[in-house]
Amino acid sequence: MIDQGTARAGDGPLTDIELRELLAQARAQDDQRLVRLVTSYLMLRRVTADVVAGIEAREGGASVARNPLLLRARQLSSRSSPSEAP
Repeated sequence: MIDQGTARAGDGPLTDIELRELLAQARAQDDQRLVRLVTSYLMLRRVTADVVAGIEAREGGASVARNPLLLRARQLSSRSSPSEAP
């Protein structure tokens, strides 16, 4: 678990563009471990977004907004940068 007290500005989730660039770089350098890490992160982020969306659909968006863990999961699974979010 990451200590949130040591988080710096810019330590937020990577955008889709940044992930595509990192994945392309890892493939160009034939860094299979980094390719696996990035694809695993993408899968985890996608699953997390689906779970949060399922909870929102079943229990309503207010239930996610009231739960700090679900709210943080939604932020971390976002595919756009915070400045691009609605």
